[in-house]
Amino acid sequence: MTDRRVIRTRQALRQAFRKLAQQYRFREITVQQLTDEANINRKTFYLHFESIDDLADSFTAEIADQLLGLLLEAPTDHDPLDNSGVWSDRLGAFFEEAPTFYTFVLTSDDYSFLSRRVKYRVAAGLIDRFQADYHLSEMDAKIGVNFLIDSTLTLFRLYITGQLDLSLAEFQARLRVLNLRGWRGFLATVRTT
Repeated sequence: MTDRRVIRTRQALRQAFRKLAQQYRFREITVQQLTDEANINRKTFYLHFESIDDLADSFTAEIADQLLGLLLEAPTDHDPLDNSGVWSDRLGAFFEEAPTFYTFVLTSDDYSFLSRRVKYRVAAGLIDRFQADYHLSEMDAKIGVNFLIDSTLTLFRLYITGQLDLSLAEFQARLRVLNLRGWRGFLATVRTT
């Protein structure tokens, strides 16, 4: 069981990072700023995190775990090819309900390295499932998963940042078609080679 003081200190540091990240570029944030904002000393910071990068990575793990939980949840139907529609619905709900900071991490140019880390963690967590569901080699599952995750999150980024003049339903319909057709085309190609 984790000590309540440890939990409070970690929460204070994470809250301080959330606040500072929306005011400064990542490389502009200092440990001193974080500790001042969290009202703790520098030594305490290093008891909980090795670096600011380590603190930032705690968010990528959290976001990736939540996304994986949604994407690995059993779909409403049994046809794995229809998962992309289920995914877009679940991701739409995720972005509607997610804390503002999650959306910031996944859409900010300055923090795009965190978004990439989230994508890598989510993709790594889905490869085995794709191998089993689609009877693919590890390499083909890796290619397919990365295509779907990258294209889906990139398009959600365009939608969330207001670069697409579409309702959420219109956007999700287009995303489903793109992912489903791309995925079916990929499967047809790799299964014949």
